[in-house]
Amino acid sequence: MVKHLLIVCEACGAPTNPEKPEAQTDGSRLLEQLKQLHQDWPCRDQLDLETTSCLCVCDHPCAVALVGTHKPSYLFGDLSSLESAADLLTASELYLESEDGFVAAFRLPSGLRRCRLARIPPAP
Repeated sequence: MVKHLLIVCEACGAPTNPEKPEAQTDGSRLLEQLKQLHQDWPCRDQLDLETTSCLCVCDHPCAVALVGTHKPSYLFGDLSSLESAADLLTASELYLESEDGFVAAFRLPSGLRRCRLARIPPAP
């Protein structure tokens, strides 16, 4: 079975106030939203949610990567931590349904089209 991951950058939108290090990052807020929606999502068994310490697209927070075995990976940035979760799961469903992993930009939810930063070819 092909493994699919939606990887959320934990550092994105890191709090800049050193007096409040416990403040939540935008990445953490987005992950919370995704987890809530993922619980009742019909495709939840086909897509795992994970985090990484940094996706290195700091000029485009909040960032996530959509990755599948033998499929291209997609990098999304400039995401709203409170409004992108549902769109990301919709895009993930399109990705899951695609045998080769290609999802045309026009098929993405309108809120994500401008946020797609890269499509990275699968490893050989």
